[in-house]
Amino acid sequence: MTKKQLGIICTLLALIVCTALLAAKLNNGGLNDPSDLSTVLSTEDKNQSDKEDKKDTETLSQTDFFLDARSEREQKDAATIQSLKSISENANTTSEQKASATSELQKVTIKQDKQKTIELNLKNKGYDDALCEISNDQKKANVIVKTANSVSEKEGAEIQEIVQNAANIKEVSIEVKK
Repeated sequence: MTKKQLGIICTLLALIVCTALLAAKLNNGGLNDPSDLSTVLSTEDKNQSDKEDKKDTETLSQTDFFLDARSEREQKDAATIQSLKSISENANTTSEQKASATSELQKVTIKQDKQKTIELNLKNKGYDDALCEISNDQKKANVIVKTANSVSEKEGAEIQEIVQNAANIKEVSIEVKK
């Protein structure tokens, strides 16, 4: 063993001992002492933390709106698709009913695809979140966008263009959620 190797081993042993001593000190009340933590927390400005909590709650409720609306829509669509599939697969239904159910099933899936495409395109345009509801007759669309400020005329025209390109719908209502 050379002197260099011996020096490296001794240095590593010293570091291990120092780490063990530091860990023992910290575990015996250093950073884990609750009184130390409470003094740190009590020095914070209570008003600032209250404002942040309100802002977080508002953001959470807006996020919940988009998640809840999307989830509710998907549940309705899933129930509709399931009932249409059961009609089309039932042996006791007539061929006309099967054709009608298949046609409705196709309309629902196309509508879902258009809604998701519009929402994705709006998010790609820079909006925080977007929700698109297309009417059953597929002639009207209701678009809800999440943005910090209101939508300008130019942005409204862009949204309408996105909806028209994706779903060929000209009647678009736009709502803003902050």
